[in-house]
Amino acid sequence: MTGTVKIHKTIKEMLPERDEKGHKGTFGKVFIYSGGFGSAGCAILAGRAAYRTGAGMVKIASPECNRVVIQCALPEALYDTDDFSGRMHLIDKWSDVYLAGPGIGTGEGSVNRLDALINGSGMKPLVLDADALTIISSDKGRYISDDLRKMATAGRRIILTPHEGELHRLLRLIEGGPTDGDRLSLGIAVSEYMNCILVAKGPETYTITPGEKVIVNDDCGNSGMATAGSGDVLAGIIAGLLSQGLDAEKAAAYGVRIHALAGDKAAEKCGRHGLMAGDIAENIF
Repeated sequence: MTGTVKIHKTIKEMLPERDEKGHKGTFGKVFIYSGGFGSAGCAILAGRAAYRTGAGMVKIASPECNRVVIQCALPEALYDTDDFSGRMHLIDKWSDVYLAGPGIGTGEGSVNRLDALINGSGMKPLVLDADALTIISSDKGRYISDDLRKMATAGRRIILTPHEGELHRLLRLIEGGPTDGDRLSLGIAVSEYMNCILVAKGPETYTITPGEKVIVNDDCGNSGMATAGSGDVLAGIIAGLLSQGLDAEKAAAYGVRIHALAGDKAAEKCGRHGLMAGDIAENIF
């Protein structure tokens, strides 16, 4: 497609080099706010993907009802409750990167916690996915989107990862902006308005940076990846790459390709009909 570039790298070529003298603290610490009642899987998938991509430590903030499920399914992760709003100064001392949104819901409590996380996390890299995108595109969360624009303009590295439906919701933020068009043009409009890197997910996925630089991934990935939790894995991959020091544009674009290539590996083993999101995370190598 005119105006786009592509990446031609293997998973191994895109994973950051490992310092043989490094330790879990030097490979990046990811704080994930994810999972509501009945949605512990979102947090597990995102956390596992961050680990499989190379993050040294992952901490998951989720309701108490998810504690046992998360700690049994992903014992490597640290657990925190979602009652973290008053402790952000401590959390921010620990964290290198933030991921928020998968399965958190869109109620008032989720809005308040998302606000506390975003405004209590300084200028550290931030990935927003799923319900976080719905919140910032709603009337009740619009003030958060205003804060995000200011932070991004000031230099904070922020990555938004919408599927097509979420992308259309984000368009509501742009007064007098486009209401229809192809996914690429709409993604460019939102990226420019928010001044954020935007990953427009679909059969071909676009990584868009302000200034209309576009990286397209259309030569790998498969229909089996169109399954619940796949986006949570992608968000975790991107957060894991950020935690190891990759710049935001590269983390987003490499994350998309790693996700797609891992999905192809998984499909070879499970078939496209049998592929589940967890299989993608387990094939990042």
